[in-house]
Amino acid sequence: MRRRMIRTLVIVSILVILGVGYSFFSVHFSGDGKETPEEALPSDANYEWIVGPKSEKEQRYFFLSNGDTFGTEVISKNFKGWSSGDGTSTPLPKPLEDNTINAGYSDSNILFGLIKPNGDVKITVNNHPAEQIPLTSLSAEIAENYNVAGYEIWYIDLSALNDSKNYVIRVLDKNDSLLSELSI
Repeated sequence: MRRRMIRTLVIVSILVILGVGYSFFSVHFSGDGKETPEEALPSDANYEWIVGPKSEKEQRYFFLSNGDTFGTEVISKNFKGWSSGDGTSTPLPKPLEDNTINAGYSDSNILFGLIKPNGDVKITVNNHPAEQIPLTSLSAEIAENYNVAGYEIWYIDLSALNDSKNYVIRVLDKNDSLLSELSI
């Protein structure tokens, strides 16, 4: 009886170790294994890449694609190298009014969108400041083709927010006066 229990525990332990080993291997040794994040970017469409936030093991890019798509892609680093990860995209919004946010998009890690600022504005989400990236890295021709001249990307890490189901996005001027608001 005791031998049977020991044998069962040994078999279960071996199966758990194999499962953990497989999980470790598949997470840390899978993917494309490119030398740089830029090499790991998808190339299945006509992309215009905009560099976003980065850390030691992750690089986020925003993109415009095929004349009508806006989104984000995360490139992750593991033992094999840099690999393309999860991404999300949406149709580009119709031309935006100044200082107005019409929509927010999420990939479960960040909330992001586009704004056409007129003057010095800041964006808050649930009273937390959002980061803004001007689209100045795009050529004038590309900005005109995508109809995003003067636009900025705004984003906020969802882990910084307490309420992850309801978002109040505000556009404020330099005196913290409310210019527009969107609740999603």
